[in-house]
Amino acid sequence: MGRPPGFDKDKVVQAFERQFRRTGYAGTSVDDIAKAGGLGRGSLYAAFGDKSKLYLRTLEAYCDRNETAWAAVLEGPDDTALARLHAYLVKSARFVHDDPDRLGCMVTGFVVEGADHDPQAAARVRQALMRIESSLTECVQAAQRHGDLDPEAEASGISQLLMATNRGMEVLARAGFDAAALERLADQAFEGLPLTARARPQQAPRPVVSDAS
Repeated sequence: MGRPPGFDKDKVVQAFERQFRRTGYAGTSVDDIAKAGGLGRGSLYAAFGDKSKLYLRTLEAYCDRNETAWAAVLEGPDDTALARLHAYLVKSARFVHDDPDRLGCMVTGFVVEGADHDPQAAARVRQALMRIESSLTECVQAAQRHGDLDPEAEASGISQLLMATNRGMEVLARAGFDAAALERLADQAFEGLPLTARARPQQAPRPVVSDAS
C-alpha cells in the first residue's frame, strides 16, 4: 500500500493515536500503525519518521487537545467553580464509556505501561499532568474565593485528589465498571470535598419520634 494522494496528515495522526491508545507503545508494531493510517511502510517513514518519532508526535497532539478540553471544563467565574469541579468528576466517570471503542487516556496508558522508550515523551506526559493540575488548582481556588470550599484547605492537595480520582475511574471503567456506578462514585468524591455549609444541600430535619406510651 502506497501513500494516498493528498492524504490529511492530521486525520492520519488521529488514526495512529487511536491505535497507540488501543494497544500501547510496546504492543503496536509499525505494520499496525501503517494499517491504521492506510499507508505503506515507506510512506509512513517518509512522512513521519520512525515509530518513536511518530509516537511522540501523536502524544503531543493528544496532550494539546486534552489539555484544551479540560481547561474548557474548568475555566470560568468564581460563582460556578464548584459546579465545574463536579462536571470534571462526572466527565471523568464517563470518559471511557463515551468513547465508542472504550479507549482510555493516552497519558494514563503511557504511565501504566511504564514506557521508557523516549525521555521526551515522558517529559511531555509530566507536562500534561502538571497543566491539568494547574487548571484544577485554579478552579479550586475560585471555589474557595466564592465561599463554596473551605478556604483553609490546601488547593493543590484537593486538585491532586481529584486527578487521582479521575485516573482511578478510568482504570475501573476499562476493568468493566458501568457508567452508572462510576457516576455514583463521582458524586461521592464530590461530596467528600471540604464543602462549606453554604455549598452543602440542605437536608430536611429528622422527624422527632416520641416514646410509645
